[in-house]
Amino acid sequence: MLIQAYGRFWERDLVDWGSHGWQLLGRQGLNRGTLQIANFRRSRGVYVLYNDVGPYYVGLSEGANGIGGRLYDHLDDDHAGLWTRFSWFSFDAASGDPDRMGVRTVEQAGDITGSSNLAIYEMEAILQRAIVPSGNVRETQFAAGKIEWLQVATRALEVHTFEALQQRLT
Repeated sequence: MLIQAYGRFWERDLVDWGSHGWQLLGRQGLNRGTLQIANFRRSRGVYVLYNDVGPYYVGLSEGANGIGGRLYDHLDDDHAGLWTRFSWFSFDAASGDPDRMGVRTVEQAGDITGSSNLAIYEMEAILQRAIVPSGNVRETQFAAGKIEWLQVATRALEVHTFEALQQRLT
């Protein structure tokens, strides 16, 4: 399995880029028993920047700063102001226990190589989700299964955490 997690069409402006410990937060589930939140800031993989027309730029991250670091760089480089949304596809999965705020981290996996057939299928799945071509009737599935994470605005996490704390105290 190459792709361990992904997020599609996230809003650039829902990320609190200005804070020192900014996070690239995704969620799965909605309710207390199923809700999971993870920070994909340091995950490795590929990403797509979108403008108002469609895909604008494709990049990759294989270093310690992760996809989040590359996205942050694009806020102040030649691409600044030219994109409003992004999709990301991570080679690293959310792992470990949640921190005190309920957020899981993403540990960079060691070797991310796989078979060439698997790589071909995973690349097709990435392109289908990033571009959403109208001619494809079926989507190719990632080997890891249903691994899409939905965007969480930093402010929403603070509200959720406060509400959860309030419930524990009452």
